[in-house]
Amino acid sequence: MGKTAKAEEKKSVLIVEDSLDFSNLLKFIVEDDGYKGVQFPIAGEDIVTAVKELKPGVILMDLALRRKGGLEFISDLRNDPGTKDVPVIVITGRDLGQREVLDLQSRGVRYLRKGRVEMHEIRREIRNAMLGKSAAEVPVKAKPAAERTPK
Repeated sequence: MGKTAKAEEKKSVLIVEDSLDFSNLLKFIVEDDGYKGVQFPIAGEDIVTAVKELKPGVILMDLALRRKGGLEFISDLRNDPGTKDVPVIVITGRDLGQREVLDLQSRGVRYLRKGRVEMHEIRREIRNAMLGKSAAEVPVKAKPAAERTPK
């Protein structure tokens, strides 16, 4: 496959979320931005194997999952040399304390809070992750007035 064909391939985003409604919303956001959204089948699948096969540009991860917690998935990913550098963005309803947020950031993981995050913030985080910007490099800012969608 030539360089041109490879550049034209859609980058994928792996969505690890057990709420079908929120997973579908994330898939819509991802695909609306031109990426390929892949929903991770949480029951019975190994995340490390799935990530090695799919090679996503970024992973959107919930923490409160039924079978295995998102923090365990993140540890599995970070402990494997083949997946340790894949960017992870946590989007969860859990209200994390400052120590937990700093722990995630030290692992290069961004944290967004469901119910307090807007679609443009999710889009920005995905774009930044695709560009290789780490959690420590990306300050959380309000969207400039010129980019806000009128109501």
